[in-house]
Parts: sequence; structure tokens; C-alpha cells
Amino acid sequence: MILPKKTNKFLICVISIIMVSLILSPISIYAAAAKYTQSLKSGISNFPTDYQVALNKIKAEHPNWTFEAYNTGLSWDTLILNETSTHGRNRVIKSADASWRCSCVNVASGYACASKDIIAYYLDPRNFLNEINVFQFLEISYNSNIHNLAGVKAAVKNTFLDNTITYEKDGVKYTKTYSEIILEAAQQSKMSPYSIVTKIIQEVGTKGSSSVSGKYSGYEGYYNFFNLGAYDSGNAIVNGLKYARDKGWDNQYDAIIGGAKEVANGYTNAGQNTAYFYKWDVVGTSILQSGKTQTVSSSNMFWHQYMANVQDPTSQSKSLYNTYAKNGILEKGLNFIIPVYTNMPGIADMPTGFPENTENLYSVNCTDGLRVRSKASTSGSVLTTLYKNEKVQVITQNCTTTDNIVWDKIKTAGGINGYVADKYLTAYKNTTPTQTTVATAKTTDSLKMRKKPSTSGVLVTTIPKGKTVDILQKNAATANGYTWFKVKYGSNTGYVASQYLKDISDEKTEETSTQNTSGVTTEKIIQENNTTVEIAKTKSSVKLRKTAKTSGKVLTTIPKGKKVTIVKKNAAKKNGYKWHKVTYKNKTGYVASNYVSISSSNSNDSNSSKTMKTNSSVKLRKKAKTSGKVLTTIPKGKKVTIVKKNAAKKNGYTWHKVTYKNKTGYVVSKYLK
Repeated sequence: MILPKKTNKFLICVISIIMVSLILSPISIYAAAAKYTQSLKSGISNFPTDYQVALNKIKAEHPNWTFEAYNTGLSWDTLILNETSTHGRNRVIKSADASWRCSCVNVASGYACASKDIIAYYLDPRNFLNEINVFQFLEISYNSNIHNLAGVKAAVKNTFLDNTITYEKDGVKYTKTYSEIILEAAQQSKMSPYSIVTKIIQEVGTKGSSSVSGKYSGYEGYYNFFNLGAYDSGNAIVNGLKYARDKGWDNQYDAIIGGAKEVANGYTNAGQNTAYFYKWDVVGTSILQSGKTQTVSSSNMFWHQYMANVQDPTSQSKSLYNTYAKNGILEKGLNFIIPVYTNMPGIADMPTGFPENTENLYSVNCTDGLRVRSKASTSGSVLTTLYKNEKVQVITQNCTTTDNIVWDKIKTAGGINGYVADKYLTAYKNTTPTQTTVATAKTTDSLKMRKKPSTSGVLVTTIPKGKTVDILQKNAATANGYTWFKVKYGSNTGYVASQYLKDISDEKTEETSTQNTSGVTTEKIIQENNTTVEIAKTKSSVKLRKTAKTSGKVLTTIPKGKKVTIVKKNAAKKNGYKWHKVTYKNKTGYVASNYVSISSSNSNDSNSSKTMKTNSSVKLRKKAKTSGKVLTTIPKGKKVTIVKKNAAKKNGYTWHKVTYKNKTGYVVSKYLK
């Protein structure tokens, strides 16, 4: 589903005001046009800090990839205001969760008007900075060094485009494969052939639609592979085929070549040279070169969108990633252009219709859509599809195992009950311990607490002058000229402008504390290859991190007085601290050594930790039983660390407690040697 195609932004903007301004034109058209200075800078260091953390992880895996920061000059509030100013311009599938749908109840062609929260989620690039979803920011220009016929053939495999066709042009018959036509279209349009394949499939599906059959009643012999001109009003297919007839696209070759050129000239070569920019028009009217700046008028922004579906760029990213991966060109010099906005709030979760106090909430962790089935089997009918970071309530975890998949019974926010693969769900943050207070402060004036770190955030409560609040996170965001702290006041949690706080009394954290850690209670000592490890109690709240550094991802916060198992003493030195590798509640990571007291005594315990190898592929389970949740499958010949030998006997097996790749669980002993 796409919005009207436009080839000259300024000219069509004027026409749009006259013809359909009440439907499609954003707020900025009616006011004096604003000017924005935009720049493009290459290198991760040119991005804001919260971008850099994610991009550095991607760069570590793909050193040949490059990243360019497209500084749009737009503030976040201006962006949201313009993208939500017109109902129906941004849409979600009508069966989506209620929190995704706008209260205007505008529905057309199976799609509902999108809510402000879901628009903001998909607009925020920080939500998609992972190896797969970053492909919506891939520069989609033609490159003869990496684009070839073999690659196109692989991209169209198992679709209707994987065919040879015969068509007539100017009285002459030709026989060609769709792949040959698409590669020629790429060369003529200067657009990536993989992007062309992805766009065609996005528009007409893997099996094709009436738009490309050439047999639609009244429009026989006409084709529209990109659904250009297929407006929502009336019959979208008829609108698209009328457009094709006007263009003279009476054969597949002309429809693909001509359509690709129009798409490229109207979008790619007009500055919108990523899948993200196709959807979100936040750039100028020509391609901005690295190291250059340009001034853009608001009259040339926001409305020139190729599609209405807010999920489309994310959906395309998976297709593009797969195409590059299966063609062996994933490690080529790919370039990603990622927009940056000013005064961005903290990264928001995907909206959900579940109440905040809902128990057993889990997030979808796969990037390309999770099918909810009618029964716990791959043969079950698909009830709906969930996307990354959507929330579900788990009714029964590990309810059964079929087709080598562990299934959970779940309930969606929309009230659908069904089954999903357990490995694609991650416990949502509200199932973890309450966030720790890092400081306290008093208000210097009557102060508004907001749901989001922005002056436009929903008002939670007003805190009177002189009241004490608990600070949960300092410098959570910078927006609207304020630095925002996340705080708790009474039973309410939200964000306040930090300049209205005083008398901050910092509590010690593992990054700043120098306190003596004596008094930590040693419970049990185990021996691991001459390194003493032990179970101890934390003396203070401490963060368990994925890597041994203060910027490492926080796996969880371990409350004061909880037991941890020391896996490796002094595993690393970083940021001025010594780090111990520990396990807590089946999560293995690193904590600053200040918070653990290591005993110097050794033990000859028969359960002494050691390394063993798997003699077969074996499942690592959360509990020592065959129905235990599968944490991962350990391949044959991999090393595991034994935490406790013969930890349990269940279901006729002896189970060892082991650690593998920062996951601690149980395996059947006979599969180790």
C-alpha cells in the first residue's frame, strides 16, 4: 500500500494543496515554511552516544561496513508534530493492537490510522540498530561491484519472479527471465536490484497479485509491479492499473523498467536513498554527499512518502539482509545512512495494550516477525504475526515440545490466545527487580512529572516544592532545552527537568564506590583449575553486565544480600576496576570486584568446576528435567564449564549444572566427556 507518487516535490506540493490538502498535507504547509540545515558526516564518532554504543557492536561484527550520520536539523517534537498532523497518512494493519491504532478509527484497505506512540517508535532509528534491522538504512544505489545476475536470481528464488517470460514490444517477441529484466532496470535506474526485488515483493507478494497478472477485467494486458498510483481511495488495484495504462505499460518489461526509473527518479535519486527515507521524508530533494551541508524547506519534507505502513522499512530490512547474506556479499563495503534528530527523548518501548502491572509479560526478540499459531505445531494455522519488541503475556511456558520446538501458550494485547516458539520471547523488564535508587533530591519549585522525558509527555503528577524524590536514572535524556532525570515520588515514576532539583545525595554504585567490602558472607567454596570460586552475598545493589566494562549491557540489577556464584576471579581490568565473572539466577556476566569478597582457601570438593566437551548436540535447560525451558542447544564438540557435577537426577537422567556462552543451566551428563 503506497501513497500517491510524486516526481517533482515542489510542483506536486502546490498541486496537492489545491486538490487534496485536507487529506495529505502536513501542518508546515499552512504556516510559513521553516528552513533546516542538514549535513552528512561519515564515521560512528559523528553520532550521538546512544547511537554509538549500538553501532560499535555492529561494526565489530562487520568491519567493512560504514555508517554516515544524516543530521536532519529537525527537532524530535517538530518531527512528531508533522508526522501525526494528518489522519491516515501513517497506518498499521487494522488487526493491530489497540495501542497502535489512532482513536480516529480511520480504516482503509485493511489498514488503520496509526497512533502517535507507534509512529514515534518506528521513527526512532535507535530502535533498529542491530545487524538485521539496520538494513532499512542501507544506501540503495546500484553498485556493479556487488550487484550481478547470479545475485538477482538468488534474490527472486521461490517467488513468482523466478520465471522466464515471453512478451511483445513494438511487434517483436522477446523471451527473458525476470532476473535479467530486473538487473537491466537497476542499471538504468541506478538503484540496487535487490532493493527493486524487495519493493516488488512488498507491493504484490511472493506469488504476485492482480496488478501484475495482465488479466484484470477491464485492464487486460497492463502491469504495475510497484503499485504506483494505487491510492487507498476507491479500488487500489484499479487505480494502479489506470496509472499503468496511462504510462503505456502493456508488457512486463516496460512496467518493471519504467516503474523502477520512476521510483528511482522520484525517491532514490531525489535524496530518499534508503528504505527508511522512502517511508519518512525527512531529507531534501537531492542526494546529500558526505561532508556537505544543505538548507531544506519544510515545504519539501514530510509528505513525500512511498508507503503508508509504518512497519514497511523494518520489514524490508529483513529481506535485504537475507538477500545480501545468501549471496555472500554481507561483508562487502556496505554503507548505511542513519538520520539524527535534535532533542531526542529516551528510547521508548513499543506501545502495548497491556496494563502496566500485567504479570508474565514477554517481548518478541526476533527481527522478522513471529507467527502466533492455533496449536503448538508448525502445522497450526497462523492467527497473527508479532514483530520485534511487541509484548505478550505468557499463560503457560514450555507447555509442550513438537517439531523440535519448545512452545509457549500466550495471549496478545489484542486478546488473541495462541502458541509461539519459546526461544523468540524474552522476559520484559517489569518482571525484573525494581530499579535501584541512585540518589535523592528535593524539588526547588512545583515540578511536573511526565511519562516521557519531554514537555509534551503525559503529565503523571505535580510534585510540590521542597518534596524529596528518589532518582532512578540521572541524565536519562535531553529534550526541549532540559536535562531529564527519571525519578520516583510516592507510588509514581516518571521524568522531571533536573534543574528544579537540589541537595542530591549520591548513593554508591559499583562504578564509583570505594567502600570496604568486608562482611560479605561466603557460603560455599568450589575449585576451578586452581582459581577459587565461591558463592557470596552482595553487600549492596550491583549491576550484572554482559561485558567487563562500565558501558557493558546491564543484564540485571542484583539486589543487596543476594547470592552470586563467582565463576572467575579477576576476569578483567577495565575502567579502573577489577571485574569478577559471576552467575546470578541463570545469568552469567560481570560485576565490579568491590562487591564480592573472595576467600583465599581452596577445596577438594568433588564438584570442582572443570571444562568438558559435548559428545553430541545437547540441549541446555533452565531446570534439571526434560520439560525444562531450553536456553540454547550446544553443538557437538563445544566446551562447557561444569558448575556442579551430578546436580540432580530426574526423568531417568543424571544432570550436570554447566555454563556455556554466559548461559548457566542443566544438561544430561551422558552427553559430556
